[in-house]
Amino acid sequence: MDDEPGPKGRADGSVLYAFFPGRGNITGCAVVIAPADGATAGDPTGIGTQMARWLNERDVTVFVLRYQGQPDGHSAAIAQAGQAVSYLRAHAGNLGISPRRIGILGFSAGADLAADLAYNQPVPPGPAAKDGGNQDSSRPDFVALAWGSGSTGAVAAGAPPTFLVGSTGATDGRPGVVEFWTQLRAAHVPVDAHFFAHADPAAGLAQGDPSLGAWPAMFETWLRFSGFMTDASRVPIKGMVYLDGRVLPHGYVILTPVDFVGAGPVVGRVINSTAGVPLGEFSLPADQGPVPGLYRVDVRQNMNRWLSNSFSGDLLNVRGAATPAQSYFGHHRLLAPSIDDQHAYTKVHPSDRADYIVEIKTGADMNLGLKIEVFSQ
Repeated sequence: MDDEPGPKGRADGSVLYAFFPGRGNITGCAVVIAPADGATAGDPTGIGTQMARWLNERDVTVFVLRYQGQPDGHSAAIAQAGQAVSYLRAHAGNLGISPRRIGILGFSAGADLAADLAYNQPVPPGPAAKDGGNQDSSRPDFVALAWGSGSTGAVAAGAPPTFLVGSTGATDGRPGVVEFWTQLRAAHVPVDAHFFAHADPAAGLAQGDPSLGAWPAMFETWLRFSGFMTDASRVPIKGMVYLDGRVLPHGYVILTPVDFVGAGPVVGRVINSTAGVPLGEFSLPADQGPVPGLYRVDVRQNMNRWLSNSFSGDLLNVRGAATPAQSYFGHHRLLAPSIDDQHAYTKVHPSDRADYIVEIKTGADMNLGLKIEVFSQ
């Protein structure tokens, strides 16, 4: 194989069709697509090509795999898929992709192939070694399964994060997908699952379908939230949220990146239902936190006062005298919030023209004292 764009053929009959995004927005994320029928992967009207172009527009590099299942059937296809991942990892520098962010997306029968590769079958040694790959490098970093799979063996702990699209209809797609989701959860595999009441595996991206057509955008969101669109390291954050000079008792802080490719937004919850957590505090560990950069702030207040179905003094059960904030919020009980009780603040003051921007700095202990303060007027 060479490292130029275009089909990359192998002696075993497999071919990778390369699809590159605009050079100005390459994130380094790469996806190998295994269509339902690997023999027609090069079809410009097929799901592999359609999905590749859709992902290119969202800064993802794609390689559509044409795999040959004969004469050894499914096992030969698994070997070809594994060798494709291994090859891409070995040649990542020349292809403009990250060797740590190579995933596989399978459709129907291609999903069965992707699942077997990722979870329970080592790839046998073969031509990958000649191309600079190796057997250990053939496992993808993440997996997406559309309209399959439900027919894999045991799933080992530590398997790659998974995005799963299926149907609850008994006759839709491959059977056993819901059970497979349960199996992934039991193995503690990070999994984002989306099940539709009815599905048509032949619909592809299902553009124009108000229900099924939502799944590709869900996949993109998952890639960003999971950190597969950037090599930048995440950092932990911790801080306090203030509204009109008082700590926010219940709500969220949403940080959305400004003008840099690859990082998804992060959400810090202000719940205060955990013992020892001060009122108004939010925190995220490094594996869920943001990457360094500038972020737009969106503070969501869930209600005007702390909500409870019965009066409780829990907020006042503290050593020593209660703080003014504890006394204030501990004596307010609204039995039901209204729509008007939900507020969002994206500026420091409502009259400000500029968005509220904070900088997340590099370093494990550089963002543990954040102060987020907004005003209602």
